[in-house]
Amino acid sequence: MVDKNIYIVQGEINTVVGAIKRSARWNTHTHLDEERDPLLHSFSLLKEVLNNITELSEIEPNVFLRPFLEVIRSEDTTGPITGLALTSVNKFLSYALIGMGLGSLLFFELCYFSRTTSNQFL
Repeated sequence: MVDKNIYIVQGEINTVVGAIKRSARWNTHTHLDEERDPLLHSFSLLKEVLNNITELSEIEPNVFLRPFLEVIRSEDTTGPITGLALTSVNKFLSYALIGMGLGSLLFFELCYFSRTTSNQFL
């Protein structure tokens, strides 16, 4: 039986990836472009990992967090897409998919990212 937490992460992947694909820059892209886009490729790799495990605890939290953090850091994503990625990370924290120790580290890392990427919101 597959851990329900895997489904939570997969749902968040679908939400963020769907928003990226609906954005203006993706209207003319093909499937090959999808494989070359680092953000979408990162989510694609995560999907493969999740399809090969039965418990989310089989992988380190940074494995499923990385694609979402990359979206947050990216200067190419819009504010709404960044917001979706932040909401996903918040959900992972709220559902205790990330331990409190790692959650604190993640908070400080996100604060650092927000300082370095705040221009994308202006």
